[in-house]
Amino acid sequence: MGLLLGSWLFFLPLTILILLVIAASALTWSENKTRVSGKQGLILYACILLGVGYWLLDAGKHNGVDLPFHAGQREMTLSGVVTAPVEHGPGRVTMVVAVESVEQDTGSRQVRGNLRLTWLPCKFGDECEPDTDVFRGDRVKVRARIRQPFGTRNPGGFDYGAYLRDRGIHAVAFVRGPDRIQVQPPGVFDVEARVWSQIDRWRNQVRQAAIATLRQPARGLFLGMIVGEQNDIHPDVRDDFMTTGTVHIISISGSHLGLLAFVSFLGVRGMTRRMPARWLERLSCVLTPKQLAVLVTIPMVLFYTLLSGAHVATVRSLLMILLYLFAVWIGHERQILIALGIAALFTTLSDPKAIYDLSFQLSYVSVLAIALVFRWGKSDFEEEEMPQSVMVRLKHWAKQYALMTLAATVGTVPLVAYYFNQVAWLGIFANAVVVPLVGLLVVPLGLGASMIVLLGGLDQLPFGWVHQEIMNGLTSVVGMMATVPGAKWHVASPAIFAMAGFYLCLMVALLSQKLALRVISGSALILFLLWWVWSPRNVFEDDALRVTFLDVGQGDATVLELPGGETILVDGGAAYERWDIGRMVVGPYLWDQGIRRLTHVIATHPQLDHVGGLSWIIANFEIDHYWSNGIQRTNRFYQRLHDALEKKGLVERIAWEGEAMIKEGPCRLVSLNPPLAENGSTLHELRGHELNNLSVVLSVTCGKHSILLTADAEVEALTRLIHHPLVKSATVVKIPHHGAKSSLNRRWIQRLDAETAVVSAGRRNRYGHPAPVVLRAYDHMNIYRTDSGGAIVLSMKLDSGDSLIRRTTDRKPVPLELSNYSPGREWENVSRLWRIWVRNV
Repeated sequence: MGLLLGSWLFFLPLTILILLVIAASALTWSENKTRVSGKQGLILYACILLGVGYWLLDAGKHNGVDLPFHAGQREMTLSGVVTAPVEHGPGRVTMVVAVESVEQDTGSRQVRGNLRLTWLPCKFGDECEPDTDVFRGDRVKVRARIRQPFGTRNPGGFDYGAYLRDRGIHAVAFVRGPDRIQVQPPGVFDVEARVWSQIDRWRNQVRQAAIATLRQPARGLFLGMIVGEQNDIHPDVRDDFMTTGTVHIISISGSHLGLLAFVSFLGVRGMTRRMPARWLERLSCVLTPKQLAVLVTIPMVLFYTLLSGAHVATVRSLLMILLYLFAVWIGHERQILIALGIAALFTTLSDPKAIYDLSFQLSYVSVLAIALVFRWGKSDFEEEEMPQSVMVRLKHWAKQYALMTLAATVGTVPLVAYYFNQVAWLGIFANAVVVPLVGLLVVPLGLGASMIVLLGGLDQLPFGWVHQEIMNGLTSVVGMMATVPGAKWHVASPAIFAMAGFYLCLMVALLSQKLALRVISGSALILFLLWWVWSPRNVFEDDALRVTFLDVGQGDATVLELPGGETILVDGGAAYERWDIGRMVVGPYLWDQGIRRLTHVIATHPQLDHVGGLSWIIANFEIDHYWSNGIQRTNRFYQRLHDALEKKGLVERIAWEGEAMIKEGPCRLVSLNPPLAENGSTLHELRGHELNNLSVVLSVTCGKHSILLTADAEVEALTRLIHHPLVKSATVVKIPHHGAKSSLNRRWIQRLDAETAVVSAGRRNRYGHPAPVVLRAYDHMNIYRTDSGGAIVLSMKLDSGDSLIRRTTDRKPVPLELSNYSPGREWENVSRLWRIWVRNV
């Protein structure tokens, strides 16, 4: 609680002070009611204050980063040490470098900061392994352009830049070419670096053996579950595991270490108990079977942790398991809540920001839910003499396993819905199949093969065909379960206060001694779950038009929600090897709005930054109509789009000039461009500016509002539209072609009477969009930019000419400085958090 309050102290200082007073009053009241002693109350309050102070102390440690971002686009030579396990993917190597010095034109100087460096050792589009291996602990020297990390900013969306900054990454850089990085192994006396370097070399040896032995998708799963390399797992395979609620299996986490510890502990203890009586008697003079099982299990989980790269989340899980094994050693294995609390304390002491980390939340909430459920039903699970019948034993274990799975699934429902827009109800059943398969076969065989590779210096995995068949079988089973109707059930992210209410009701239902409170809390839990599963659209604004210009980086994606309930998606951003805007940005935004069906999907023109993300959208949403400008291309992204349309059975209709896509109801949607081809046939390959001038230009008219969506239309197309009446009547206009100079048509701009202009562009994009000369041409309007303000949301009532315009950056609270503090500015932060945490808008 202290860390939580401390994290908001710079944003809500007066509010935090009031909450501290309330906490002191509550503890005093509890002392008067003899619920806690005076000593206990003092310790609890001291812990809260220590948490606040510790957060502030940790925040001060991260000051002093002095990487030279002011250098702009110039390359510089950076030197530093690799401080984390090196990640490999198809055609790329990613590492975290603690930069120590930088060389520029003015000379060399010492600096401090962490750089996430991505190295593409091959030519563009190729996939290969680098000639030079890089390992944790190595010193590297590279010449690159660095920039601050940033991502897309959308309502409730994932901000990759904030994610990196929270993990201590201060800069990012990309380099391409086989000779761009110079590597030097750690020095002889740098013991810690040499140890980590050797561990990384062992991991790489196992990785190379897996690559030489296994084919996809088995290779990606093996590397993910044994070595901790996630980048080789195919996105479709990952989606299947996500749908079935078993995604935790494909990345090494607490479940893997727990499974290994479980199998090892029970196996050693079982074999020990079956030893000859004389041997067992002699062993008992030194160790009990439980203690021997602990001694064998600890090296195994340590080996697995190191082989997986000893990532932060895995080390947290290791800490929890070691504490529990210690409790077993001293005979207090039923004190799991105490062990959990100690593990959480050590975790937050090493990294206070862990309280906001997804892996921390999922791990501790799931274990806490299991512990509370078993405590609630402890009468059923008290130690008793184990029945001798095998069937009765299996039934007893199956009952406990089912209860554990149910507790972990229900306990993490709000978190999974919040972060992944999904209720993975199928996980209750899928985990009963997948977890034993992974725990009893995949992990033990994978670790055994890895140990043989390391000890024998092998180039391939032993019994590779066995791993291939097991992984193929696992993929098939999960893929088959993912096809169950309703398995892929996406929901809106729940509000923070609703999640808090859910967990409060869950605690009362499990811990309260009063039947009435338990019944009420249980009923409230069911209502929470039903509401989240339903995730209805916002029915309180059925007379309003809402237009959202999403922040998709350098690209376009616009969502129109009409008063009649129709939803239109215009373009879907880009899709790259590891970053699909449709999957990562557009889809989650639609789910958060309760949208599962799109009335119209419109691809303005077949360029990657406009239609790359539409393939995923078409595959995962119900689509009524699909429109384009009719131009076909041979590029890979267009072929993916074409395949998605064929698979869904959608007919591609061409939005010629004058085509009325919506002509009934309160709104009209009309295409103003491209002009009808002379023979009405489909157009084929064209060059860039020709494609842009044949973009679909749209006019949306609802009541007193008219929105003009211009796609990438350039001067030629805009000249043709100058005298169109829907251009003159537009109240909101999207600036063409991301604000490029090639679309600057002053005569067309003078024709506009719009008061609001929106430009969609990526932050610090390499094209310099929007061009300053273009912004000056539109300076008589109110200009909103996605590169500086994130997503732009316009809400308009049909019977009023007024518009409510919100930028995503306006949603975020702002740190307050004591020098210019005012209660009014803090109240603004409170209002912003209220909209996010309570109303979820």
